[in-house]
Amino acid sequence: MSKINAIRLINLNYNNNAIKISDETFHLNGESTLLSLRNGGGKSVLVQMMTAPFVHKRYRDAKDRPFESYFTGSRPTFILVEWALDQGAGYVMTGMMVRKRQEISGEETGSGEELEIVNLISEYKERCLLDISHLPVVEKTKKEITLKSFGACRQLFESWKRDKSVNFFFYDMNNQAQSRQYFDKLKEYQINYKEWETIIKKVNLKESGLSDLFADCRDEKGLVEKWFLDAVESKLNRDRNRMKEF
Repeated sequence: MSKINAIRLINLNYNNNAIKISDETFHLNGESTLLSLRNGGGKSVLVQMMTAPFVHKRYRDAKDRPFESYFTGSRPTFILVEWALDQGAGYVMTGMMVRKRQEISGEETGSGEELEIVNLISEYKERCLLDISHLPVVEKTKKEITLKSFGACRQLFESWKRDKSVNFFFYDMNNQAQSRQYFDKLKEYQINYKEWETIIKKVNLKESGLSDLFADCRDEKGLVEKWFLDAVESKLNRDRNRMKEF
């Protein structure tokens, strides 16, 4: 199964724009990783963002924190997740470019969607221009970081998709047909939206979703007993009581 190797967030604002992530990469290296933040530091927000590229629209909202509420400007936000493929087959970067839908001549574009969302997939064997670290949507100098516009980034996506020398795909998630194509493509990398939607549904039951969800799992023993054993038992017992046989 593919494992999360790194997560990159660009131009993300939360806690009513009190906290901003300009450009930050979290290196997980395909291993179990702990993110330790103070209360209100954004643990649930980060989980909400990390899972957004792998779930359908109705699962992106957290209780009292609609996904659309994070995006208020015209500049895009990028949520990028890099996966290490099995057997050293390389990497695949999945992610989304999202911004608040812009008005045209004082009128909405008519799609009924609050956000403009373009999801992308880039597959590569080794480090390259289109990997999670080098994706050229941000221009950096010694003094400042400049994020390219939504339109300029989309034009880049168009050119990369036509380039037969790279494996790059992008999808307009407000188009149902393209949205289905995106989730079907994820399955090729063993990234199944149903598994992620099951996880985020439990996290979203309460505002302090992560804290309450793992209240009884303060160590490995608690995590194994409450989460893993029940899941394994229910899967084994689908046809008959295999646990009793053991």
